[in-house]
Amino acid sequence: MDARTRLLEAAAGELAASLWPAPLAGARPGVAESALEAPQAKEAALPLAELPALGRLARAVAEAALELAGQPEAALREDLTQALGQALASAAQAHLDSLSLAPAGRRALLARLAAETPRLLNLPRLLALARQGIGVDPGLAAAPDDEPEMVLGRSKSFARVLHELALVAATDFPVLLTGETGTGKELLARRLHRLSPRAQGPLVAVNCAALAKGLLESELFGHVKGAFTGANAPQDGYLRAARGGTLFLDEIGETTPEFQTRLLRVLEDRVVTPVGSAKGRRVDFRLVCATSRDLDQAAAAGGFNQALLWRIQVVPILLPPLRERREDLPPLMDHFLARACQAAKRTRRLSPKLRESLMAHSWPGNVRELRHLIERLVALSEGFEIGPESLPPELSRDLGRGRAEGLAARLEAIPGLPERRVGQVASLLAELAGREISNRDVRARLGCSDSTAKNILKTLDAAGLVNGAGDRGGRRYMVVES
Repeated sequence: MDARTRLLEAAAGELAASLWPAPLAGARPGVAESALEAPQAKEAALPLAELPALGRLARAVAEAALELAGQPEAALREDLTQALGQALASAAQAHLDSLSLAPAGRRALLARLAAETPRLLNLPRLLALARQGIGVDPGLAAAPDDEPEMVLGRSKSFARVLHELALVAATDFPVLLTGETGTGKELLARRLHRLSPRAQGPLVAVNCAALAKGLLESELFGHVKGAFTGANAPQDGYLRAARGGTLFLDEIGETTPEFQTRLLRVLEDRVVTPVGSAKGRRVDFRLVCATSRDLDQAAAAGGFNQALLWRIQVVPILLPPLRERREDLPPLMDHFLARACQAAKRTRRLSPKLRESLMAHSWPGNVRELRHLIERLVALSEGFEIGPESLPPELSRDLGRGRAEGLAARLEAIPGLPERRVGQVASLLAELAGREISNRDVRARLGCSDSTAKNILKTLDAAGLVNGAGDRGGRRYMVVES
């Protein structure tokens, strides 16, 4: 049973139990319970297996609600009540006839259904189900809990990456994943392994930059007892550990020339010789490498073995940075928020203004930076909704600088605004975005006269960067959020 089906079964079972709860011993039934009472079920609530019509009804409604839950949050906010009403009507009507209820019972069941269904759109409730043993991500991701799936998005550039990855996964060719730090190269390597014919074999991941230069060879190729000081026992090494599976070498650009020469020999002969031994052993593995460096440039400058580069980049795949795939930000935010809420066992929501701020960030740390920021916000927030005021000071400053740079480009094209004032005005508008701006604010920031401040505000109003209201003498301006 896949992850989505398991979550659906759990949600439907819980809904069915809520629709037809077991009566308390000796308790007098309420109006709704009396209306729902079926001739064959007067003494107790029926198990789901004994009431298949109710089970089908619960599953249909749960499926409709989960489909709504998968839509963008903005779409749900537009008219959640209407969306739920449509889902209830289409999902419930087809199953109510089979329950053989009287009109009063039908109305009671629909009322209870209307009260219970919104819980199915409640992410924390889905998280609670997952914690009870469903074992799936609330975003319905299929990845195991110990391998969070961050390789998701709707951008064309990332769709191309996933398409290329799926094509090469069926082969045994070496793959070189390139991209900036934090773009998710190791996660793509894990995905490649899971899609490959070697999926049942081991995936051995080695961070070449994290191992001391002198230890990398013995760690990778293995060593015999007594090969060097401290080698008190023989060790197979990562290459032999990856037999029948995939060897992932992260940051291969940080390795030494000696290591690169030995690795090239292993790739050509498929024989690994442990350090301190003259006897080689055959190995069978698929090689996937990753780097954040420009290895072509490094090889041209003599900083990387050119022959090895040709050998490892049979299929090169470039991961675009997050700033070039901004349409992937909303689903990534939702995914990381869901996982962070699950880990922290609390319910949180990103406010619309915070989402706008995160969309404007350049994300130099890419997907890793986004994930860690969301986790930090969830961990430190005290209220349900997380707003821009919760952002770390350094990120707020970066966002302010980014907004100011964008505004400066727009201000340069506005006639009537002195060029020497552009930077100061852009900084002020970025700082007061969405808030009121006064003559005093302009005078204090620019060190100008009152008449100059008024003229600047009129110019900004005409350009649509501020909205003016009120009559002359009582004119007020609001900075437009960009």
